[in-house]
Amino acid sequence: MHKKRMSSDALWAFILLIPLFVGIGLVYYSALFGFTMSFTSWDIVRKAEWIGISNYRTLIEDDLVWKAMSNTLIFLVITIPAKIILGFLLAVLLNQKLRGIQFFRLTYFFPTACSVVAIALVWGYMYGADGFLNQMLQGLGLSKVYWMDENHAMSSIAIMTLWVGMGYIALLFLAGLQNVPTDYYEASRVDGASKFQQMWKITIPLVTPTTFFILVTQIITAFQMFGEVYLLSGPANSTLTIVQYIFKEAFQGFRMGYASALSYILIVVILIVTVVQLKVQKRWVHYDL
Repeated sequence: MHKKRMSSDALWAFILLIPLFVGIGLVYYSALFGFTMSFTSWDIVRKAEWIGISNYRTLIEDDLVWKAMSNTLIFLVITIPAKIILGFLLAVLLNQKLRGIQFFRLTYFFPTACSVVAIALVWGYMYGADGFLNQMLQGLGLSKVYWMDENHAMSSIAIMTLWVGMGYIALLFLAGLQNVPTDYYEASRVDGASKFQQMWKITIPLVTPTTFFILVTQIITAFQMFGEVYLLSGPANSTLTIVQYIFKEAFQGFRMGYASALSYILIVVILIVTVVQLKVQKRWVHYDL
C-alpha cells in the first residue's frame, strides 16, 4: 500500500512538472535556433541561406550598430546613478514613522504599475511644442524647449523612465533599510555618532546588497529598453537603442539572420557586464559590518 502511494505521488509529480520541462525545452530550442539563424540570410519568405559569419562581419562595419549602442550606454549612464541616488533618498524619507506614510509609498510606486504606452502618451503630450512643460516655462517668462529634438530626445526619455522607475527602486531600498538591525544604531548613539555618521557608516554599507541587486537588474533593463524609445522616437536615430535596432532589422527589414546576430552580441555584452559586476562586488558589497 505504501509503495503504491509513493508511485502515485511520483506519477503526479512528473505530470505537474511536464509544463516546466516543456518550457525549459522551448527556451533552449529557441536559443539554439536563434544562434543558428545568426549564421544565415533569411527573410521569412524564402528558405534560409547559410552565409557563415557574414552577419557578424557586417555588424562590425554597421554605423547604426555603434550609434544604437552608444545611445544605450548614454541612457544607462544618465539613468542608473540617478535612480540609485534618488531612490535611496526617497526610501529614507518613506522609512519614517509618520501618519499616512503608506499612502505616500503607494503614490510613489504607482507609476511603476502603469502601462508604458499610457505613460509615453502622457509624457509625449507634456514634451510637445505647446505641451504642459513648455506652457509652464513660458508662464515663468522662459523660452520653449524642444524636448524631443536631436539634442534633447534621449535625455527627455531618460527623465521619463526615471520618474517611472524611481518608486520601484525606493521600494527595494525601503525593504533593505527595514532589514538593518536597530542594535547598530543604538550602539552608535551611545558612542555619540551623528545622524550623518550613522547613515555613512551603518546604513549605506548595510544596504549595499540591495544596491548591488538594483545595479545588476537595472543595467540589464537599460540594455533591453524598447517600449519607451519606440513610442517616443527622436529624429535622426537620436534615440535608437540596440533592441529597437534589432526590432527594425527583424520585423521591418525582415533580415532575421542579421537581427539574430545583433541579439547574440547584446547577450554577450550583458553577460560580460554582469560577470564583471559579480567579480567586483566582493570589494564593496557588505553583508555585515
